[in-house]
Amino acid sequence: MKSRILIFVLVLGIVAIATGWVYESRLAPRAETADLQIPDNIDYFLTNLNYRAVNESGQLDYEFSSPRLEHYTLEDVSLIETPLLSIYRAADRWRVNAQRGELQQRGNLLWLRQQVVMQKLGADPFELQTESMRFEPDKDLVSSETDVLMLSKQARIEAEGAVFDLAAGIYRLNKTRAVYYRGNS
Repeated sequence: MKSRILIFVLVLGIVAIATGWVYESRLAPRAETADLQIPDNIDYFLTNLNYRAVNESGQLDYEFSSPRLEHYTLEDVSLIETPLLSIYRAADRWRVNAQRGELQQRGNLLWLRQQVVMQKLGADPFELQTESMRFEPDKDLVSSETDVLMLSKQARIEAEGAVFDLAAGIYRLNKTRAVYYRGNS
């Protein structure tokens, strides 16, 4: 009789523990996990990036910074978060920022996308706004094939694309519509 009571108490204890465990697991808040899709072809990423390039004479040519850069091995492309690009030339200095960037290592080509703003600093400053721009450091070219808006103290110019030859100081705007302001210098 005592062994039956002991077995009954033991079974009742196990059932009570299992019931308590099930009850507690339903009350406990579930751990929230993000549904992240982690690419399997990133070989490195950089945070708080500040990259500087010098020209043949050892002077600072350009630099860009970003809070994050991810390099994808299959495409040999780096995706850049909110890039800020500074280009240094003898006569002028340029600053370009965007929401996204893409660096193609093979062609040494930097694409800037979404809310791209390019500013010419120094003499005769102006600002250019567009949605896509590419920087080719080897050719010293900055170009946009999308609509651009160029703003300065003297003018407001809308164009269907632009090419800036930084080495020669020649700027070409395609199919422009312009408003010039008199009396402003």
